[in-house]
Order: sequence, then C-alpha cells, then structure tokens
Amino acid sequence: MTHRNVMVATMLCAVLVAISYDEPQAQQRMSCTQARAACGKQPVCQRRYETCMQTGCWRSAILRRCGYIQR
Repeated sequence: MTHRNVMVATMLCAVLVAISYDEPQAQQRMSCTQARAACGKQPVCQRRYETCMQTGCWRSAILRRCGYIQR
C-alpha cells in the first residue's frame, strides 16, 4: 500500500509542477489585437495583425514571436 501512495504522490507533484511552469507562459502571451495596439496605427501593423490572425505569429523587423492568442 505504501508503494501505491508514493506513486500517487509522485504523479500529483508532476501535475502541479507542469501547471506552475505553463502558467507564466500563458500570462505572458499577448493577443494579436494587443500586439497591433502596441505597434501603432501604421499600415505595416495592420498587415502584421492579419498575418498574426492567420498564423498565430507576430513578425517585426527582427523578431518573430509565435503563440499569440487570436482575438
């Protein structure tokens, strides 16, 4: 019975660790709309927004950030 308890405790710890690592990434993830608002009202920002809505990635001059929420 103790071996079973150790297995259950280990599985619960693994789930809690996975949740704690995933949460900060979700909080840092911006929406495509937020990225466009930060970019400004230039035509290039609208094109980037449209691409972001299709692909989930926002590409600036140097950086490409993926994982944006499409809102």
